[in-house]
This record gives sequence, structure tokens and C-alpha cells, in this order.
Amino acid sequence: MQGIIRLENDLMLRDVARGVAKNTGVLLVQQFITMTSGILLLIFIPRYLGPEEFGRFYLATSITGIFAMFVSFGSNYYIAKEVVRAPGSTGQILVDSLAARFMFALLSVGAIVLLCEILGYQGEQRTVILIFSASLLVLAGTNTLYACYQGHERLSYTSYGAVAERVSIGVLTIPLLLLGAGAREVAAVCVLGVLLNFLVLAFKARTIVPSVPRVQWQGVRNQVVHGVPYFLLSVFGVVYYRLDSIMLSKMTPEKIVGFYGGAYRLFESLNIPYLLGIAVYPVLARYWKDSSDIHQRMVIKSLEVVIIAAIPVTIATIFFASNIISLFYGLKAYGETVILLQALSAGIVFLYVDMILATALIAADKQRSLAVISFLAILFNVGLNMLLIPWFQNAYADGAIGSAIATGITEMCIMVFSAGLLPRSIRSSFRWGLVGKTLAAGCAMSGSILLLPGAIPWIIRVGLSLVTYCGVLWLMKPLEPGEDRFLRDQASAAVRTLSSRFRKISPAAAPAETLQRDGS
Repeated sequence: MQGIIRLENDLMLRDVARGVAKNTGVLLVQQFITMTSGILLLIFIPRYLGPEEFGRFYLATSITGIFAMFVSFGSNYYIAKEVVRAPGSTGQILVDSLAARFMFALLSVGAIVLLCEILGYQGEQRTVILIFSASLLVLAGTNTLYACYQGHERLSYTSYGAVAERVSIGVLTIPLLLLGAGAREVAAVCVLGVLLNFLVLAFKARTIVPSVPRVQWQGVRNQVVHGVPYFLLSVFGVVYYRLDSIMLSKMTPEKIVGFYGGAYRLFESLNIPYLLGIAVYPVLARYWKDSSDIHQRMVIKSLEVVIIAAIPVTIATIFFASNIISLFYGLKAYGETVILLQALSAGIVFLYVDMILATALIAADKQRSLAVISFLAILFNVGLNMLLIPWFQNAYADGAIGSAIATGITEMCIMVFSAGLLPRSIRSSFRWGLVGKTLAAGCAMSGSILLLPGAIPWIIRVGLSLVTYCGVLWLMKPLEPGEDRFLRDQASAAVRTLSSRFRKISPAAAPAETLQRDGS
């Protein structure tokens, strides 16, 4: 009997894996397009704005990002989970959520104006911040629709919106910069991009909401009350990631904020596991109660995947940080950003693991405990920044090094405490030997980088070192019996999805036909 149950779970897990692979493939296409646009922006914005102007731009995005979590009110987790567990109520969930979040957006804009007065931001800095604050009114709708699509696992639509936003920003920003535009003009283009994302999501909303019910204010109240733990979690997370830039702005010169902002944007762009987290979250939320075995195995496999991916990314970024900065920003203006990127990259492993741990814990209804950990992490991170920023500013004239180190230490602490919240069955079933194998392969990768002649172009050296990493890891047999077929199934599904999406976005495919086929 147990054998039959195990076989049924294996078949169900394989179907689940195909679905996750399909959605991950969709997100990878989105990531490829948006990253291409993002790379162009990374090349142009810091170079043409300069460190001081870019510092203003980055500070404005950081402040707006803090208030954006208030507008979202945990929607990416709370609304998606509600839709997953009650798909027939999507319409009512949507309208009640929109009503609540639009009110939050209005309050947030007012709070930003007050914050500018309190912190004494004037002139150009104040203008850029206020322009960015206008995007919060649009984000109220964008985030709510995104969460509903995620709950229905219709990630192709969210990808269309994200691509429209990033491509439009890239197409408009680069010519403006070449014509001498400043941070204000770039901020206005970013707001227009967010608006376009919302319009794309709203265009196909009837695929998940056939009819729009009236707002039920009791439902709005319930949204606010039940969304508090998710909101607190997002508050702590966003404040933790953005507070360092505000502290730097008050404790160091503007150019230091610009250097740190440049390094942090690259660091954020390396956070690929968030795509896996988005794809796997609805599955984990659905099977947390229905099938603990599938939930457990999906969590373990997700952790193994991100650990295997994190090691080579960390090594490559640390070794080739100067080449990366030269490519995107130019070493002449942003030479001080190299050491910041290296310091931040040392925490990539912790960041990757934390992304999956947070996704698994929220899907398992442990958002309250995770919120407590996040709150303590903020206090710990602020304390570290208060100690490290002044010390590094006085010793090396670069307080941002202290912020980068504080980020890595805090991520490690979050990982330790979050792992403690996982069910004991997951911790005991995790293959700890895999960590040793990835570290050994990482050492081989580092050795290959050091042995390769410096005359070889750095991109080729990265590729050859990755081949070394994969080869050594494969020789140590990291897969369990039967996992090779499991991974082939996922890879096959992902490749088919990637191929299908690229065909759909090619010039030969009309946008209307693409949307129609996807909705079938």
C-alpha cells in the first residue's frame, strides 16, 4: 500500500514539476528580455547621470521602495495564497484588494511629502522623490493584479506586463540621457513604464475575473486585518534592503551613495532564485496541507538548486568584479564600486537560500514567525550599519563598505533562524553532503580562474571556469537515483516553454494572437 502511495506521489510530483518548469521558463524569457533592457540602463544611467545625480536617483527609488511595500500590503503573498485556495472568489478578492491598496497609496504619497520636510530634502532631490512617488498610485493596481495572476499560475500575463514596462523604460530613457536629461526626466519615464505594466495586466484581467463584483467594505476590512502579518513581513524586508542607502545619505557624501547604489543594483540583478520562488510559491501553498510529502520534496529540491547555482555566481562576481564595473559603469568614474560589489557578492549564497526559505515558510502559513525574524534582522542590520559605516568612512573614506558587509552578515543570520522554522522532516532529509560537493567544485572553479592566462578575455574565462565547476560537480555524482530523469523532465518542459515564448514574441507572431493562444 505504501508503495502505491509513493508511486502516486511521484507521479503527482512529476506533474507539479512540469508546471513549475513551465512557469519558470516563462519567467526566464521575461528575465532575459528585462535583463537585456536592464543592462542597457545600467550602462547608460550611471555613466550619463554621474555619481552625485545617480545618488539622488537611487535614494529616490529607495524611499519609494519603502512606501511601495505599504501600498502592496503583502499582496504578492497574501492575495496569491487566497486565490490559490479559493479561485472562485478571485473577483471579490481583487476589487476588495484594489480598494484597500489605493487608499494606502494616497496615504503613502502624503507620507513621502512629510518625510521630505522632516529630512530636509530640497531642490532636485525633492523633485525626483516626488516624481517617483506618483508611481505608487499605479502600483496599487499592478501589484494586486499580479498577485491574482500568480495565484492562478498565469505567469505569462505578468511577464508581458513586466516586459512592456522595462522595454519602454529602456527605449525612452537612453535617448533622453543622450540628449542630456537628468534624474527628473528618468524618474518620469519610470513612472510611465509602471503605468504601461498596469494597462497590460488590466487588459487580460477577464481571463481570471469574468465579472467584476462590487466592493464589500467588510471584505476590505478583512483584507487589512488578515494581511497585517504579510504586510509586516514585507515592511521588514523592504526596509532592511533600503534603509542602508538612507543611512549612507545622512552619514557619507552623495557620491558614496551613488557608488553603493551602483553595486547594489548589480547585486540585485544577480538574484535569479526569486524567479523560482515566484513559480513554486502557488504549488507550495496548495500542497502544504494537501500533500506534505510533495511540499517537503519541492522545498528540498528548490534549496539544492539555488545552492548549486549560488557558488559559481559568487565566485565569478568576486573574481571579475572590476571587469563587470568597467563594462557597466566605467572604472574611471565608478572604480570605488568594485570592492562594494565584491563585498555584497560574498553574501549571495545566503541571499539565494533565504529567498527559498521565505517562500516555503510563507506558503506554510508561518509568516508571523518569519516577520519576527525580519524585524530582528532590521534592528541587527541598523546596529551593524551604525558601527561599520562611520568606521569605514573614517578609515577608508568609504562607509559603503560597512553597509555591504552588514548586508552579508545579516543575510547569514536570517538564513540560520529561518532554517530553524522549517519542519524537522525537511532539515533531516536535506542532503548536507551536497553542500560539501558544491564547495569542492567551487574551489576547482577558483583554481581554474587563477590558472587561466590573463590574456584570455574575461568572458571566456568565466565560461571556462563554469565548465570546470559543472564538470567537477558532475563527477562527484550530486544527483540521487532517479533524479536525472526528474531533472530531464523539468529541463524538457522548460525548453519547450522557452521555445514557445520566443516564437510568440518574434516579429512573425502578432501580439493579439499571442495573447489569445496563451489564454486558451
